[in-house]
Amino acid sequence: MQRWELRDRKPVGQWSKGRVTLVGDAAHPTSPYAAYGAGMAIEDGYFLGRRLAGVDLSDHQAVRRALEEFEEPRKPHTARQVQQAYLLGQVFHHAPRPLRYVRDLVLDHTPLLQKVVGESSPGEIVKQIAEIDKAEQRFAAAVGGQG
Repeated sequence: MQRWELRDRKPVGQWSKGRVTLVGDAAHPTSPYAAYGAGMAIEDGYFLGRRLAGVDLSDHQAVRRALEEFEEPRKPHTARQVQQAYLLGQVFHHAPRPLRYVRDLVLDHTPLLQKVVGESSPGEIVKQIAEIDKAEQRFAAAVGGQG
């Protein structure tokens, strides 16, 4: 057996500075309890690429503005996912032994988990699809005359 210590850290307040930005766990470290970390890093890459499309990379102000515009809509989504992963870890992996029976009884015989997690997930997915649609529209406008 090997013990692997996990540390939780709050997301950094600002991901971008000048022409540099953070993505994935560097910006919003996620505990492994919900398997969100790698997916959010991929999302970050997608949104960052779309935001930088058509930007003159030699224009420092334009790059800085694009990085800020990348970062701002991502923060609420990633913060919610990080918090949800943390809470799932607390409930399923760190509950005190005497409470585990009660936890299992409640989760097995009530709609609590569905109410807390399941019903909010479709709305969050729809929000992310809307963000993808906006990113694709900006991307098409940015590269419109280049094809």
